[in-house]
Amino acid sequence: MAHEEFLARVPIFGSCTPEEIRAITAVAQESEFQPGQIIVTQGTPGQAFYLILSGRVEILRDGTSLGAFSPGDFFGEMSLLDQAPRSATIRAIEPTKCLMLSSWDFKALLEKYPSIAVKLLEVLSRRLRVADERLGR
Repeated sequence: MAHEEFLARVPIFGSCTPEEIRAITAVAQESEFQPGQIIVTQGTPGQAFYLILSGRVEILRDGTSLGAFSPGDFFGEMSLLDQAPRSATIRAIEPTKCLMLSSWDFKALLEKYPSIAVKLLEVLSRRLRVADERLGR
């Protein structure tokens, strides 16, 4: 499956046009990780979004396994907007390829394609509204 197809399935990019998806893909980089290799570490500043193309990764919080991600899953989407500490450690379980988008490349892209920022805000606003409703706010 092409990188564009994978990205278009990510909820935060789901309303982007094919041209916007191509622009995002153009600044993303493919990264490979070996079994046992740490991809991101809990508590460190988030600086990139990762989309799993192949392989599997384990999600760990405070040393406890919370499950695994497989191709099509993603993590680090909030770090495209802020550098808040990572909420979990992600470690490769098997040889894994990810499409990585750094926060600085993404922010530069938003200057060229401000429409992506508007769409991202709409998605994040909906997510926040759903979370508020679940909490009874």
